[in-house]
Amino acid sequence: MRAHLRFLILDDFDPDTGELALRVAFQPGPEPGLELLRLRLHLGRAGNPLDPLTRELRTHVQMPLPTLWEHGLKTIIHAIEEELGGPDGRNALRYLWVRTQLLHPAESARSTPNHPVPRQVEILRDWSHRLDQEGQTLRAAEILDRLLLLAPRDVTSLAYLTGFFRSQGMAEEMAAVAERWLKAEPGRVEAKLRHGEALLRLGRVQEARAAFEAVLKVHPVHLLAHLGMAQALALMGGNPFPHLDAAQELDPGATASVLRETFDYRLMAAPVGDRTYDLEGLPALLGVSGAEVQDYLQFLGLPLAGSEGTVRESELARWVGVMNRYALLPGGLNWSAPTPRRLPELG
Repeated sequence: MRAHLRFLILDDFDPDTGELALRVAFQPGPEPGLELLRLRLHLGRAGNPLDPLTRELRTHVQMPLPTLWEHGLKTIIHAIEEELGGPDGRNALRYLWVRTQLLHPAESARSTPNHPVPRQVEILRDWSHRLDQEGQTLRAAEILDRLLLLAPRDVTSLAYLTGFFRSQGMAEEMAAVAERWLKAEPGRVEAKLRHGEALLRLGRVQEARAAFEAVLKVHPVHLLAHLGMAQALALMGGNPFPHLDAAQELDPGATASVLRETFDYRLMAAPVGDRTYDLEGLPALLGVSGAEVQDYLQFLGLPLAGSEGTVRESELARWVGVMNRYALLPGGLNWSAPTPRRLPELG
């Protein structure tokens, strides 16, 4: 089976060099998947600026330049050249619209040139949806990012991108998009939760706590808000148990899963005089085997103090307390942190 052209997307235009960057996506064979050709067209030079694209298609895909691509690119190049001739023609910001242009090889209805902006938004949304259905989540997210240049407050795109960055572990990007989502849809609970989660990942715990508090004021029995609030308080050295108890009552299975798999038992600031325990001493301290300690570290969130191979007493006490309180181990651990030698002054 010969290669199948999927789309051409424009990436950038540099008014100083006259380079128009683009990519061609094609399916090389019967198996699902996309490959990309990257190239730059040079405007303002002698000859046909589309010749490099024509050669690349013949060489790599053994196909001619589709007529629709030729017409669409000529339309885009003409618009760029008109911009260049204006008084602000060297301002790169004037060419951000170039990144929103996508061409189908045969269907003008699925190509953005010559359509009004609202229709271009829907064309890009349709492409993103199709790519997402094919498992091309990175490409789908990229196209929605382009869509936001045309419709900055499009909440469907903002929600998708927040989830995409979450799945990729990209906390800074997740926080930025979730914040935009919140501004576009201030009352959306999911936006507040995702924003709080991103702030937790970035270590901005006070802000995360405020985000979860805002949800609980309106939805006092929201499972994820209680879990998020518990996590924020735990990282700050506060008491997470009222919120964990509430979450446990709402959904014991989901709460146990979070506490086993994703809850962070570290403290952002260790108490003054906090003791540490070597890993070698933990089996005797907890009354378990060395293999069980390794399981706790790998699968149940027992936190190590940096790369030193030690465990802080404050974090160990929190972890043991959670394991015992919510019966997360086959048998309870018969240990609690010793009473401090010097009690803090109250009041």
